[in-house]
This record gives sequence, C-alpha cells and structure tokens, in this order.
Amino acid sequence: MGQESLVDLKDDFLGLSSRWTARSGAPDEYDMEKQYDASTAASSSSMLGQDSLKVVQRPVIVDADEYHMKQLPLSGDMCIFDINLHDGVAARQNVERYYAMCKEKLGLHVTTSCFTTWRKSKKTNGHAKVIPVHPADTEAVRVFFFDDNLEWGGHEESSGICNLRDSSTGEFVNFAEGENGFKRDRAARHTVIYHSDHYRTVLVKANILDAMEDTEYFSSIVERFSSPGEKFLIFMDVNSTIVCNDTIQGKDLGSTLLSTMFEFVNLRPREGFDFVFDDSPSIRIEKPENLKSLVKRITAHSHEAYGSFWTEDRCWQLFAALADRGEVTWSGSEDNFDLDDCQTLFKEYLISLGRAISKDGIAPSWFTVFDKLKGEHSVHLNSFGVDTRKVILATVPDELQALQVTVNYELWDARDVQKFEGQFQN
Repeated sequence: MGQESLVDLKDDFLGLSSRWTARSGAPDEYDMEKQYDASTAASSSSMLGQDSLKVVQRPVIVDADEYHMKQLPLSGDMCIFDINLHDGVAARQNVERYYAMCKEKLGLHVTTSCFTTWRKSKKTNGHAKVIPVHPADTEAVRVFFFDDNLEWGGHEESSGICNLRDSSTGEFVNFAEGENGFKRDRAARHTVIYHSDHYRTVLVKANILDAMEDTEYFSSIVERFSSPGEKFLIFMDVNSTIVCNDTIQGKDLGSTLLSTMFEFVNLRPREGFDFVFDDSPSIRIEKPENLKSLVKRITAHSHEAYGSFWTEDRCWQLFAALADRGEVTWSGSEDNFDLDDCQTLFKEYLISLGRAISKDGIAPSWFTVFDKLKGEHSVHLNSFGVDTRKVILATVPDELQALQVTVNYELWDARDVQKFEGQFQN
C-alpha cells in the first residue's frame, strides 16, 4: 500500500470517528481514531516515516445521556462532565449511574466533589464525598476508599468525609463498627480499616507516613482485603493520602516529617486554658486539636514564623509544654503518646523515608498500586480540591484519557470554580 492510500484511509477513519464523537451516545468501541492510531499508525509509520502520520489524541468518550451528566462549557481540549449527586430525588437515582460509570471506565479518572455542600452541612458524612457501593450478592465488585480524613461515627449525620451510598437504592449505608457487617482492622503502623463483606467495601483511613515508608502499602491492603475474581473500584483521596503537602512546599526532610507527624498528634485538654509559646500572641485551647493545627494558630501572626517553626528543638519544646496540660495521643489510638514515643518514631521515620520522598511529594506506593491495577480495574481520584491534575500528569502519558467528573458544579463557591477552571488554563 502506498503513502497516499494510507493517508486517505486515515482520513476515512477520522471522518467516521468525528461523526460518532459528535453523538453523546458514542461508545468506546466506536472511537475509530483511537483504534486507528493505536494499531495502524504503529505498523504504517515505518513506511511513511515518523513525521508523516501524526497520532491525534482525543478526550475519552462518554455517553453523557446514559449517565445523566452534562458537559461543562469550559475551554480547552479537556472534556469535563458534571453529575448531580446531592440535589433532590434525582441525586439518589444518579448514584447508580455514577457507580456504573466508575466501574465501567478502566484506568485512572477524577471526581472533584462538592466542598460547598459538605461545608454548609457542617462536614457530615451524608453530604461528603459520594462513594457508591453495591450489595455483595449482586456482583463481584470490591470498592476501596482511601482517605486520611475518614471518621468512624459511621452515621449519615456523623462528622466525616464518607457519603457511603447503596447504588441500588441511593440510601446511606451506615459503616459504624457492627453495622452492615463492618469490622475494624489495622494495617502498617498507623492505618485503620473498616471493611464489610455484606457490601464488599473497604474503608481505609490512610496515613501518608505509612504510604511513604512502604512501596507496597496500598497494594498490600488491596490484596489482603479482596478475593480472587473480583473487580476493584478504588476511590483515592490525594492530599495527605498519596501526596505529602509539606514536601511540595519546599521543606527539607526533617521539617517535612515533623510537620506531618504533628498532624497526627492530638491534644485533649483537661480544661480550657490560654497558652503562650515563646513570644507569640496568646491562643485559647478549649477542645481536642492536633498539634499542627495549634502551630498554625500560634504562628498565625507571621508566615515566616510558621515556616521557621519546624525544627526539632522547637517541636519538642512545644510538645512538652502541651503534654502537661492534657492527654496526648496518636491519631487512631487511645493510648498515651509521650515525648519519648514521638522522638523515637521521628528517628525511625527519618531513616526509612530518606529515599522515599520525591520532589513532587507523591508516595511511591501510589505508582506501585496503579501499575498493578491499570488495564483491569478502575481507579478514581476523589478530591475536594485542584490537587488531582498533578497526580494525573505524573501517572499516565495522556491526561485526555482520564475522565474528569465534577459533582454539582452549579453549587460550588466562586473561589472553587475559579481554581478548578484555572488549572486547565496552564
């Protein structure tokens, strides 16, 4: 076959592709351009030369009508679809459609959840990130949700970030220990897990230190809590789950580790008190709070003071002063956590994390688990923020093949809308 006939053949394929793409119901098997570019281009490029036949990438094709989504009118090549999962009766019906879409789309995709709805509802589970699940006796799909902010009250009105929904009914699924088959377990050093065989569901309160320390962290949890023959639908938070924020902000390893550890150290004061640290203004401490949050309040008067705070001397000094005023524990544990415990853990992590933290702050264990899952299972980054694109770009060769879904975009605050749209203009 000559060069001219090959080019004509490609034009025919692309013409057919464009007609199917224009239809909202065009399924993946009709993405003729993708099929042509993936196979024919590879075999013909040697005859035509590398520059004669350019592979054209197009966004992943989605049947918006089937899933009751609408495409957002944003500029650029990215196709972004919005779905209603919070407003009215239709939202409950859409849970099943959202579940079907997430399950059917293999590879890596993104859901940006509605922070406004969660915040206005006092950050309760029933208005948080929608995680669709299905009764175990209907199909062999195991749902995993990894998030560092999971809380274990488990009720719809409980404080938390997990809006667990039965996709067949749209009803909230109570995931408190003992409800709907949920049992408590642990993994790695500090990770807490609630799992249920009634719903084939595994909820993981992820710990970024565990994720950084062990390259098999996520993979080992998936393997441990799954059964042969199951398909996996994995929802993954980003910040402090697979990405260490402080690394991105330019802190050295010691400072990064101290600030990250202090996020997991909780103070429960015996009574309310006013607290002054060094020359900083006084703050009032009345309720349980993690030490990193307290440092932010102590240094609120100066951005420079916060940045320079994270030294061993200052951190140990603060820890000792606060330990005298209440009970100090590590997140997820009720046992006392004293200064010696903290210093010992710091030294251990300093050694084990020395080679693990990358410049972009993404845990190596994330790349490990995705490499094992891609092509056969579905992975969805689920975040309230605009932190997902960096992970997409670092993980897959073509971000246009990652489906982008927003939840109730019309309810977002103007600031969130501006940040979300801005990330695709760079």
